[in-house]
Amino acid sequence: MDEMRLLQRLGDETELPADERLGAARTRLVGAMTTTEAAPVRRARRPAWRLVLTGVATASVAASLAAVLVLVLAPDRIGGSAPAARADARQVLRDAAAAALRLPDVEPRPDQFVYTRMQDGPQLRESWASVDGTRDGLVVEHPAGGRQEFVLPGCRDGRAKMYKGGQLLPGTEPCVPSPAYDPAVPTDATAMRAYLDKHRSGEPGDVNAAAKDVLSLLGDSYLRPRSRAALFEAAAATPGLEVVEKATDGAGRSGVGVSWPSPGRSPALMVLVFDPRTYAFLGVGGEAGTSAVLSVAVVDRVGQKG
Repeated sequence: MDEMRLLQRLGDETELPADERLGAARTRLVGAMTTTEAAPVRRARRPAWRLVLTGVATASVAASLAAVLVLVLAPDRIGGSAPAARADARQVLRDAAAAALRLPDVEPRPDQFVYTRMQDGPQLRESWASVDGTRDGLVVEHPAGGRQEFVLPGCRDGRAKMYKGGQLLPGTEPCVPSPAYDPAVPTDATAMRAYLDKHRSGEPGDVNAAAKDVLSLLGDSYLRPRSRAALFEAAAATPGLEVVEKATDGAGRSGVGVSWPSPGRSPALMVLVFDPRTYAFLGVGGEAGTSAVLSVAVVDRVGQKG
């Protein structure tokens, strides 16, 4: 349906306000447009419908015009200032890509660490991962009433430390560095789709595996804004995505979610959760497990939190 037909349909289906409401509105409009020298000009308060529109990141022109039409003609039918329902999961991901591009762009040095603070219910987890994968990092878990630490062994000269019998043995395990940041990760959607296909964990067409690959890249690597945006844009091409209007991440924060198709499964196995107004990525919900990203920073040493 094109924009004009949509507007016409909305106009046909929306009941006009009563004459007394129109008369009152007409009086307010004339009063707002008329000023005299004796009365100083006052800045009008922003109407509620403008707050609704500016709260939505990148709604389409047709949807914006439709929202204005409905809100102006029948404001009593709108529940507060909540955004309209999102019908297209692909658009949510595109809005998330736009939000990613507004993040600060920090290029990590090889000798630095990526600090991540995450939460799943009462469980809090902090980690310091080596940018180039050669330095020892650290994971600190905060279960209820406790604290546990684990070294993330770096890989140097083909060898890494290894846990054995609860002890960390130096340089005994053959290894390949696993960097927390890869500058070769693509920065546009087309290249990102090819990258995900090349590094896929499942068979071609396996949407479940593709979802895990997206989550792995999003959660296990430091992505600069353009790469993060490219990942969301690439994910938007996945068939069968659905919007979850009331999704919850691992910290209990509410947001709008995008679920991957899971044939025969309800609720969805994996849901990416975004802030309902800014579309910033919050974390993961769904049957397969939850998490919440509370903080990410590039730091100079283990223990530093940004």
